[in-house]
Amino acid sequence: MILSLTGPSGVGKTTLMHNLLKSLPDVKPLISYTTRAPRDSDEPGEYAYISQEVFDEMSKTGEFLWEAHAYVNHYGTRKADIDMALNDNTTLYIPVLVIEVIKKLHEYAASVDKTGALHSMYIRIENEAELRSRFAERGDKPEETEARIKECKDWNEKALASGVPFIYLEAQKKREDILADALAHIHGLKVA
Repeated sequence: MILSLTGPSGVGKTTLMHNLLKSLPDVKPLISYTTRAPRDSDEPGEYAYISQEVFDEMSKTGEFLWEAHAYVNHYGTRKADIDMALNDNTTLYIPVLVIEVIKKLHEYAASVDKTGALHSMYIRIENEAELRSRFAERGDKPEETEARIKECKDWNEKALASGVPFIYLEAQKKREDILADALAHIHGLKVA
């Protein structure tokens, strides 16, 4: 089963994923392939680190369901890994994804008759004062903060218009309360 997490910058997606991985025994990251170097914040099993040449070959042969390019780094998730996760009824796989990719994932799950094995959480924040506080805490500059607040509003609108059946979590809460809300939803999930 797959539980995707998404939301605008600063809402705590990665923090929630890390906390879920620590809190539940049968939860793993859904592996992505990347050309970037490992980071200390990466979870074990979250990424396979590959060369640009290997990535290009995997892309050329159609192994990825989706790809993303951020600056010079490339990311992709293999169809085979998605199929394995959708068919595994004992483990919950968690990717952090953008809305467009989550839409594609839902379309793919429907095409292979696995919609019941896919759930998506959207972490929403609308409180501008809270956003300003979080971005200041991160050390963002004022002009970056204003751009990110606008981005949050855009993300919220995109999520509502996406047609994805999101489970909405409220980021204004304390991190432990967001985790508790997510855990309550997870314990209620069933594979159809």
